[in-house]
Amino acid sequence: MRQAKVGLAIGDRVLGDDGYLLVVQLARHTVMFETSVGVRREVPYREIKGVAVRDGGAAAVIVALEPWWSGLSAPIRRDALDKLEVVMEILTGYRSGFARFAQPGEPFLNVSDPGFSETRRCEAMARQLAFERESDRQVLRRVANGELQSAGVGASTVQTWIRAWRAEGLRGLVDKRATKGRRGFDQLDERVRQMADDVFVRFDGDISKVNTTTIEADIRLQMKAEGLADVVLPQRLFQEYLSERQRALGRNTRAQRSRHLRRKASAHTSFPAMHPSHIAIDATRADVLVWDELRERPVSVEILTAISVATRVVVGLRVTPRSGNALEAGLLLYDVMRPMSMLVEGTTVDDWRWCGVPESLDLSNVPVHRSPKRIVPPDQSLQGVHHKPGVRPSSIRCDHGSVFLSEHFIALLRDFGIDLMLSRGSKPTDNPHVERWHETLQRAYQQLPGYKGRNVAERGRKVDATGDRLLTASELERHLRRFVALDYHRSWHEGLVLPGAPSARLTPLEMWDAMHEATGRLHVPQHPDLIYQFLPIRWLTIGHAGVEYKNLVYDAPVLADFRDVRKGAFQADSRKAPFHYDPRDVSRIWFRHPDTGRIHEIPWKARHWLDMPMGDWMHERALSRIAERGGNAALNRKSTWRQIIAELGQLTSAEETAEARAKGYAARLRWEQAQRDHAEAAEAAAMFDGDQDGVVTPLRPRRAETDDGFDLDAEWPDYDEVGD
Repeated sequence: MRQAKVGLAIGDRVLGDDGYLLVVQLARHTVMFETSVGVRREVPYREIKGVAVRDGGAAAVIVALEPWWSGLSAPIRRDALDKLEVVMEILTGYRSGFARFAQPGEPFLNVSDPGFSETRRCEAMARQLAFERESDRQVLRRVANGELQSAGVGASTVQTWIRAWRAEGLRGLVDKRATKGRRGFDQLDERVRQMADDVFVRFDGDISKVNTTTIEADIRLQMKAEGLADVVLPQRLFQEYLSERQRALGRNTRAQRSRHLRRKASAHTSFPAMHPSHIAIDATRADVLVWDELRERPVSVEILTAISVATRVVVGLRVTPRSGNALEAGLLLYDVMRPMSMLVEGTTVDDWRWCGVPESLDLSNVPVHRSPKRIVPPDQSLQGVHHKPGVRPSSIRCDHGSVFLSEHFIALLRDFGIDLMLSRGSKPTDNPHVERWHETLQRAYQQLPGYKGRNVAERGRKVDATGDRLLTASELERHLRRFVALDYHRSWHEGLVLPGAPSARLTPLEMWDAMHEATGRLHVPQHPDLIYQFLPIRWLTIGHAGVEYKNLVYDAPVLADFRDVRKGAFQADSRKAPFHYDPRDVSRIWFRHPDTGRIHEIPWKARHWLDMPMGDWMHERALSRIAERGGNAALNRKSTWRQIIAELGQLTSAEETAEARAKGYAARLRWEQAQRDHAEAAEAAAMFDGDQDGVVTPLRPRRAETDDGFDLDAEWPDYDEVGD
């Protein structure tokens, strides 16, 4: 049974580290071998690799030779076996080393006669080899090319082979020149290698990269300090070791950081997301500058993105000032839940808009459903409607950013029943899908003026040296959404694999449709007032003069029935009522009617005098400037609104500190985003309810259609006329 398994029989030859071995006995667990000089030794079956030698060819080897022997090239192995035959014939009279395998004419007494000295036998073998090699065309060609000085082999060379075989066995017959450079790093002193490893482990992306010369100097200083100055280091081998270790770290600090985190990752397989509602979100600084139209200077912005992990569909994208806040993170979640579409007609590309008739519409607490609709375009043409699906997330994966751990954002997740899955600290590899998306964004950035590269190594001396007009933040958001709808969602994503069809090339939208067939509806019931669920609530008292909050008085006819409510009508032991508050635009608040459940806008009484943005930061800054000039006495009911408007005018035109300018730009950008968000909600309300005065009115005139979709440069509304 053992013989059948190993494939050996008594009398077979096996190649060992001391030459050919003859099988003389097969035991239950071992094989008895005899060497060419008559020495016997036992070898376990597990140490024999391959099959027995047949027809003069050596195919079986002892494991002690592996993987060294197999790592040699075929010509080197053939050359070593030829030398072994020469040595065996001189010492034993037989090329195989054993009489039972004698070839015709063996033994030749002139090269193996025991009566001759070993030197004389080597001289005779040298003459024989010279004759054989003179008839070898390959050897003669090497002599003609200058690779060999002559075709002959000297007697001293043959004697060297015999001494090498006696000292190292088969290993001694391998040409050292052919294996030059194959020395293992184990030939370096173990203590020195440990020092080098300790130096390289520090390069985890946090410290700057240095060259190997600096690292070698550091190691040699440590060797001197620890008394190892007399250790001999093969310089070339040591340099190879340092180069290999540095190459393994990565060519730059970013690669070093990535590989360091990968080694510490707890998983080595893809995230098993089998449902499109698993969402990953993150924020990143945009690698392109945008234009501040007010102060006419380039500024930086951030990109907030939400991705469906299972399908890689981008379900939400917003351009925000740096740095994004909790409200904007909540509004990103609002975008995730809204199905939106983009219309392409000829050369006109519309902006993303909330779908007029969603998959599920909830009016008056009565759900109305439409039939399922696939979102993949029917053909490859760019013309037509491009959909961005909406989904109710079942879980959110994000990092420990303050905006994602804020009370407002966590409260939203709790209200919608969404699980919060936080990545481990300083380990972006826990959220790799959205991190990889940030790299994909480079395709969109590189088409734009003001592109500044992914890092400082890619950055030009002048980022805006092209002379082209930079995009505004709104235009950048529109461009990125176009890129998502017309490029990314329509392109093959290599990370998507469909079970049962691993070779199928899928786009994110195709993967979404494939999963949607199995999961069914994933939408949140759509409602024109959905956005107000994502705004913070302020509890305020409704008086006969209106509602006062932060020195501003708000009032509207809808509050007439609630000016004398009893305690407990909205809040226990209080006459306060809940109002939705948008810090991006404090010129109005919103009240949800307890009977109808609909949202009503409550404007600031002096809003019609306002011709500039008034966000939370701008308002607070204006109040601070008023207080600095006259203290609390400078603020009173009659003059507050006039002073606020005057201060806002100065704030938007005055040149202040860099920090104030940055916050002023952020406040204006957020105000503009608030106009678009609430205008969409107003248009939706008008679509389903008709034009109802006092319920929801558009905050800006309806956007004028242009070749680019709508006019971002339209004049601000004249609030004086609105007030009249």
